Amino acid sequence: SRITVVLKQWYQRRVRGELDYSKDVPHYLTSTYFRNQDEDGYDILWIEPKHIDYKTKGTEHRNYLHWLIEKRRGEADCSRITVVLALDGARVSNIDINHMKVIVGLFMNYTADVMEKLVIHNMHWLINGIWKVISLMLDEDAKKRVKFVSNDGIYNELPKDSVVACCGGPDSHRFEPK
Repeated sequence: SRITVVLKQWYQRRVRGELDYSKDVPHYLTSTYFRNQDEDGYDILWIEPKHIDYKTKGTEHRNYLHWLIEKRRGEADCSRITVVLALDGARVSNIDINHMKVIVGLFMNYTADVMEKLVIHNMHWLINGIWKVISLMLDEDAKKRVKFVSNDGIYNELPKDSVVACCGGPDSHRFEPK
């Protein structure tokens, strides 16, 4: 609808104008990062929520995601991205349900024009209920772009050499909490 387009444009201008994480990024936010490419050459955005306390830092993480995506969109040759939500090691106790709804909503609505797919790796069985609620708010195209994988199943969605260590891949990159 027209109101959605106007709100999206306003928010994108706000993010570009007010947020700047190009210097002095809080360390925990760097658990959300671009690394490698999928089989179609799209950049992969990795999110490791187990390193973020969403109860106290959820708003800042959401703002960082917006900034990171907007910044990447402005860079050359970045028309689409693949997002991996690496839930291995994440517990229901350190994942805020409302924030997870915001993250999925962000990628399914705000960034629908840039997100190729959302790969959710090793989703805890209790979070399955969250997905059932969230999926009611998504259209069929958005639902098709969400892929649930576990362990070796990630290789059906991403080239093996592009999978980082937190998802059991050969790329040795790891986020190191302080």
